[in-house]
Amino acid sequence: MTGSGSWTQLPQGEWIRGQEGLFGLTGSLGQDGASLGDRTPGTGRGPLNAVVPVELQKLARGSLVGGGRQRPPHTPLRLLVDADNCLHRLYGGFYTDWVSGGQWNHMLGYLAALAKACFGGNIELFVFFNGALEKARLHEWVKRQGNERQTAQQIVSHVQNKGTPPPKVWFLPPVCMAHCIRLALIRFHVKVAQSIEDHHQEVIGFCRENGFHGLVAYDSDYALCNIPYYFSAHALKLSRNGKSLTTSQYLMHEVAKQLDLNPNRFPIFAALLGNHILPDEDLASFHWSLLGPEHPLASLKVRAHQLVLPPCDVVIKAVADYVRNIQDTSDLDAIAKDVFQHSQVEMQAPG
Repeated sequence: MTGSGSWTQLPQGEWIRGQEGLFGLTGSLGQDGASLGDRTPGTGRGPLNAVVPVELQKLARGSLVGGGRQRPPHTPLRLLVDADNCLHRLYGGFYTDWVSGGQWNHMLGYLAALAKACFGGNIELFVFFNGALEKARLHEWVKRQGNERQTAQQIVSHVQNKGTPPPKVWFLPPVCMAHCIRLALIRFHVKVAQSIEDHHQEVIGFCRENGFHGLVAYDSDYALCNIPYYFSAHALKLSRNGKSLTTSQYLMHEVAKQLDLNPNRFPIFAALLGNHILPDEDLASFHWSLLGPEHPLASLKVRAHQLVLPPCDVVIKAVADYVRNIQDTSDLDAIAKDVFQHSQVEMQAPG
C-alpha cells in the first residue's frame, strides 16, 4: 500500500485493492473467480449469482449471457485477453515438475492445445501484453516484487529442507514468462499486441475499436467501462482432453442490482472504495464518518500507531448508500469537499 503509516484490516472482510478493487464488492473474489456478488456476510452464500460459469465453445455456437454486441451466424467469437491478468493461465498453471525444469516444453504443449481448442471451437483469441511503464502504479509493482521474493525464499527453503516439490500455493512462474508466451503464441498463429503508455486504456480502446465480443481479464478497471462481455482470466481453464475451454462471466448488471446502484455511478463508487491513486490512508476518515460514532465498530477506529480500516462488507454497503444519495454526480468538487472534510488530504485545483 502507499503511504507511510501502518494499517490493519478488521477480520470480517478483506480489502481487495488495485487490480481487484471492485471485485471486493460483496465479500471477495477467489482466485477461481467464483464469488463476485454471490456471498453474503456471515453466510458464505447469497441469492445473487453475479458470476456464472460458462463454456466458451458453447457461447461461440450460440448466444451470450446478457446483452451486448450480436454476432452474425458462423462468425468466430472474438475475445481480447489481457495477458497481464492471464499469464499464469496461459503458461499452463502449476504442475508437479515445474520447479525442476522442462517448463518451456510444458508451456508449448499447453498453448498448442489451447490454440487447437479455440480454432476447433470457432473462437478467435487476441492476446494483449503490458508494455507500459506507468509510474502511478509503481508502488503496486514494488509490492508484487516483495511478495514474489518472499515466496521464492520459501520455495528454496522447502526444496533444501524436504527435497520435494513445493506446495501448489507457492507457484511462482519464471520471470521472463511474458516474453516466452508471446513468442509461443505467435508460433501457434495467435495474434498478439502490446501496450505502450497506459495499459488499461489501450486495452479498452483496442477492444472497442476492433469489435471484440468480450474481454478476458481480472481487473476492476474494466468492470467500470461497459465491456460487452467480461470473463474471468483467473478462472480460464482448458480441460485435460483439450476439448472444453471454461471460465466465469461477470454479470455487472446483477452487481448493480444488489447494490441498488445505477451503473453510471460505478466510477464514483469505485473511486470511494480506494485505488492506487486514492489509497486507504486518504479514505479511512471518510469511511468511518459514514458509519458514525454509534456504529458497533466505532470503538475500534483507533489503535496504537495504526490506521484501522472498517470491514470490507460494511464499507461497501455504506459507500453504496452514500453514492446512491448524491444529488449531482457531475459536481465532483462538492463530492470531494464532502468526502475529505474529515481527513487531512489537501485538495488542489487542477492546473
